[in-house]
Amino acid sequence: MQQHAITTSRRTLFKGAGGALGAAALARPFGGIAAALQEASGTLIYAQSAPITSLDPVNPQGYPSGYEAVYTIYSNLVTFDPDLNIIPALAESWEQSEDGLTWSLKLREGVTFHDDTPFVADAVAAHVARIQDPATESPNASLWAHIASVNVVDDYTVELVTEQPFGPMLNYLAHGSGGIPSPAAIEQFGADFAANPVGTGPYKLDSFTPGTELSLVPNESFWGDAPKLEKIVFRATPEVSSRVLMLDTGEADLGNDLPQEEVDRFAGGGDLQLLQRSGLRTFWIEFNLNREIFQDVNVRKALNHAVNKQSIVDNLFLGYATVLDSPAASSIQGHIAAGAYDYDPELAKQMLADAGWTEGDGGILQKDGVPLQFTINTAEGEYPKDIQVVEAVQADLKAIGADVEIWKVEAASRWDYLKLPISEAEYDTLIFGFNPSNGDLGYHLNAVFKSNSDTEAAPAVWNLMWYSNSEVDALLDQAQTTVVTEDRLELLGQAQQLIWDDAPMIWLYAPDLLVGARSNVEGVFSWPTVFTVVRDASKS
Repeated sequence: MQQHAITTSRRTLFKGAGGALGAAALARPFGGIAAALQEASGTLIYAQSAPITSLDPVNPQGYPSGYEAVYTIYSNLVTFDPDLNIIPALAESWEQSEDGLTWSLKLREGVTFHDDTPFVADAVAAHVARIQDPATESPNASLWAHIASVNVVDDYTVELVTEQPFGPMLNYLAHGSGGIPSPAAIEQFGADFAANPVGTGPYKLDSFTPGTELSLVPNESFWGDAPKLEKIVFRATPEVSSRVLMLDTGEADLGNDLPQEEVDRFAGGGDLQLLQRSGLRTFWIEFNLNREIFQDVNVRKALNHAVNKQSIVDNLFLGYATVLDSPAASSIQGHIAAGAYDYDPELAKQMLADAGWTEGDGGILQKDGVPLQFTINTAEGEYPKDIQVVEAVQADLKAIGADVEIWKVEAASRWDYLKLPISEAEYDTLIFGFNPSNGDLGYHLNAVFKSNSDTEAAPAVWNLMWYSNSEVDALLDQAQTTVVTEDRLELLGQAQQLIWDDAPMIWLYAPDLLVGARSNVEGVFSWPTVFTVVRDASKS
């Protein structure tokens, strides 16, 4: 399915109706009685690749599992349909002022939170204030920084005011951090709210063991279509083999991050089915641009030509990925084909020679006595096949005379090595995957490529390369304040081209999203933003 464009004029009115168990998991009884009881109970069991540890929408954890649960427990002002089109949710309609600074939202009446308190405009204002509060320490705060003030007009009308026009407002409101929680429950539970979520979504909390299992039951007062299941269980199952086995035997109904090697069997019919679509998550090897050897764009381009990305896609991902031709995935609205760095090791060698690199001891290239020597920082299991990918990149780079070593760190502490000021950053390069979780191209480019404003602080978002191009910054700033979609995407296209030509990273691939399910599961879909959506799920 392709994403459809949403054209926004200066004044637009929208109306409509919203529509780590591991071995322990293997020890449970499979099939037979267990499967029969599950079917009779109307329970959907979702074996997730990452454990859920927090259900607070200001900071759902882990990823993507926490967000998948949050999208089931809470409702946003607006949300996405399966193709990332914006549709109404708690806001029935919205209007943007002529000057582009005020978004007036008409809220749905008669909605209550799971604790039976009413949903009114004050809850929207409270949520924005809470996520913007530095004391909350939300990693999603930057997604809400554009809102200068919130005006509560009446119980069912709220105005979001910005200092400058902000074109992608609706995508930002649809982000997982936009789920509106009960102010009464936040006051009641305080620091424990992350384990006691209260929203207005189709399902509410039954039980929660952080890191292991979350059980949800229907919200009988849900404002939309009635929930179709008696229970949804999110079960942490990090091991791929365990997820596949649970699907095989019927102990699980749904499992994400299906290995490419299993696709044919799931796509072949019978008791299993494959849910597949192109994803927006992009992967690359980022250069620390503060390192002298990476400050020559010709060196960066040469290293791009040295890596056989198509081989990685074909041999590691069995074709279920796409080699990047832009800083953004081809399935995102506004993507342009910016070019290609074809695999050409001879060209890479020539470009390095032209840049002054000559063969030194052991065949390692050197320039002015400095060897072409660096590390690639990675964890293992943080991303699908991350170690294998890094090893493939290492082998290709060594083949053209680069001395590359893999610096492997624990996934749980990896960000302690990466989110650092320039003076403390020890990495030379790193593997990184970025997912624009609100589906917006501008967010993708701003989060990764906008210049960091303070070199004495850690990157505010995800520009771990310390990439800086003033022309790119200007285009991104202009795009953010442009509300006509076609004009905005034109600016973002220009920015994509400049970034691509700067080659601040070795561009790699965007993997397909592969989700396995039992054949009787219906109403489940994956957004291109990697989240598997179960709020409308049913079983036949």
